[in-house]
Amino acid sequence: MTPDVSVVAPGGGEVIDLGQARIRILEDGTTTAHRLGIAEITIPAHTQGPPQHRHAQHDEGFYVVSGTARFTVGRDVHEAPAGTLVMVPPGAPHTFANPGDQPLVMINTFTPDLYVQYFRDLRDMITGGRAMTAQNIAEVMDRYATTAVPDADGPLATPTIEQKEANPMTVSAPTGTTRTIELHHGPSVTVQEFGEHRHGTGVLMLHGGAGPRSMAGFAAGMSQHAHVLVPTHPGFDGTPRPEGTDTVADLACAYLDLLDELGLDEVMVVGSSAGGWIAAEMALRDNRGRISALVLLGATGITPEPPLAIADPADLGPVRTGELAFHNPDLRPNPAALSDQQKAAMAANRRTLAVYAGDPFCHDPKLRGRLHRVGVPVLVLAGEQDGIVPLEYERALADSFPRATFRPIPEAGHFPHLEQPDAVFGAIGDFVATELKPEGN
Repeated sequence: MTPDVSVVAPGGGEVIDLGQARIRILEDGTTTAHRLGIAEITIPAHTQGPPQHRHAQHDEGFYVVSGTARFTVGRDVHEAPAGTLVMVPPGAPHTFANPGDQPLVMINTFTPDLYVQYFRDLRDMITGGRAMTAQNIAEVMDRYATTAVPDADGPLATPTIEQKEANPMTVSAPTGTTRTIELHHGPSVTVQEFGEHRHGTGVLMLHGGAGPRSMAGFAAGMSQHAHVLVPTHPGFDGTPRPEGTDTVADLACAYLDLLDELGLDEVMVVGSSAGGWIAAEMALRDNRGRISALVLLGATGITPEPPLAIADPADLGPVRTGELAFHNPDLRPNPAALSDQQKAAMAANRRTLAVYAGDPFCHDPKLRGRLHRVGVPVLVLAGEQDGIVPLEYERALADSFPRATFRPIPEAGHFPHLEQPDAVFGAIGDFVATELKPEGN
């Protein structure tokens, strides 16, 4: 009998989204009797990789297709432009990162195929509600004879002085803790926390319909400078949503209660998409002065003036949504490669978004007339190629606040913090320096 031949078409394979890395499994060992596994890994610009680690039972190879990787082996650093092959034998400490301005795409091989299941386990861990903490990742690594290298001192574990000076706000791999907080006057809220507590101050990051994983990598980068919290809106990612929590106003009040519960003051609230709407509603209701500033990323909330419109992913379908949401086609998810479990989770999140976003979708006709009451400085960042929320809509949103700065982000769609994190961090740094810490104060 002639063995079957595996052919994986462009865009095919099993896609696993780990937040700051997209894995496309091309060969899981089924065709090779588990002698060889192959994956394509896509890493956004200015993104660090996992902690240094060793494999005991398999060789690993990396072929750089596009972009430039930075490999660290112990204390040695190797720049790897497109066309470079890196082979890692068992026992060699290693990690990698994408320090460049473009996405990094590599072909990753495993002989035998042992490590393919590692990525699936990470995905299942995330969908099961466990955070991508160092401890949780180490537990998954251990299943596949892989251990972290605790004494590694390469620049991917700790940024060098040169890296900090060149880019003082870089995106790190998500490493946070997760806990559920019972609010006295509202729902229970699951919160990921990044960075150290800093005298009651912090950053609250609010996700949109893409869920909390769309903020995790960004939060990890920001945590180099602040204590960052990323709550999961009740009802997203399988969390419970009480019957009485069904509007953006309900979420705004819940998160103000969360700040009270945690005793946080001088909080910068960062909101993506519908999360930006929640942030604006929080600022309107903040009668205790806990919020110091807003940063809105592709935010919704105000009524669009015709012919402008906010696109509803439920009407577009997943393929068209990806096309409109991401300028870079390499970052667009492939719905055909999603597992049934992933599809069900995404559908449940869309239903939850529909509850909060209401009708009309993702805006309140009365909101714009109230935003003049927001007294804190506001930074509105908009991807120039955003097909979900038009650039001119974001400009109008900025004009609705008395103290707003509008910054378009080139070569970015609806998630500028994912496609152009360096530009977004730079804009936030400028905003903090000029609006929150002006010279002489």
